[in-house]
Amino acid sequence: MRITVETYNPDKFNILMDFLRINGYKIQIEKPAPLTDYDWIIPGRPATDEEHEAMALAMENDDINDTLTTDRLKKEMQKWIKEITR
Repeated sequence: MRITVETYNPDKFNILMDFLRINGYKIQIEKPAPLTDYDWIIPGRPATDEEHEAMALAMENDDINDTLTTDRLKKEMQKWIKEITR
């Protein structure tokens, strides 16, 4: 069995770890894995401060000429429809 706990209070964290150890549970602490592109699209998952910063930097570095205009969207949709209906 695995349990995930997120706490920002070191005292409560230590109390919880002591309780689990005393009761014979194996404790393994892992750092969160780096985010993948898929992680950004999970509905309902709140973004972290680091993710907000990364998204802001990505937006600042976006090429302004690579924006999605209505005309470009219509052309790409027509292209996708042709590919799907083959």
